[in-house]
Amino acid sequence: MKFSAIYQPTNLFSLKDSRSTNSGAKSLLIPSPYSIKMALFNQAITIDGREIFLGKKSKEFAFIKDVKIAYRVSGSFCVNNCFVTIQSLRDGAYRGKPSFREYIYLSDSIEIIFEVMNEHAKHYLQKYLHRINYFGKRGCFFQFVSYRDNPSEPNVKEFDTADFKPGILQDFDEVSLKAQFKNIDNFDSANAQRDKKILVIPVSLKNSSKAYSLYQVNSDDR
Repeated sequence: MKFSAIYQPTNLFSLKDSRSTNSGAKSLLIPSPYSIKMALFNQAITIDGREIFLGKKSKEFAFIKDVKIAYRVSGSFCVNNCFVTIQSLRDGAYRGKPSFREYIYLSDSIEIIFEVMNEHAKHYLQKYLHRINYFGKRGCFFQFVSYRDNPSEPNVKEFDTADFKPGILQDFDEVSLKAQFKNIDNFDSANAQRDKKILVIPVSLKNSSKAYSLYQVNSDDR
């Protein structure tokens, strides 16, 4: 069973690869499956508390952890290259440290497509999806627009050498199928469990300078 949620970006987006350093971090072009699921967990805990996730056989935890996420993108992506100052603790004192960051302007809305196990899972996710207002870093705001029971065909595909289309390859985080609630709980000492997947974003470079790169969704994928 599939449905989708449409989100309109309302300011610049930035989400670095989890293996990047603080000194230099390129941004993913779209929110990762991990960041979307963490936003769902955040809303569920904020509204209904964390107790419902504590059991090993929590169906609500499985509704979020096991959902399959795909994307439909359109328009253009303008990647702005910036050097910012972050505070770094050295010798017991905080000091400013120049660091590279990318901030992305998305011209169009993004359709996030969810594949769930049943109607109950669908209604559970829709209880929280319309309440989400940012993905990735705090301040990367998105406005929920609508749900669709008949979602579009995804145009962001997992990398496959047997069926390769032009685009940009990026490494995305996903919640591991083996993860338990303790692995996503910030107040637990257990390590996060993440899987990696390589997705192909169907865009081509249209213009660039030292300050920015402009990408546009390929005509075959619009």
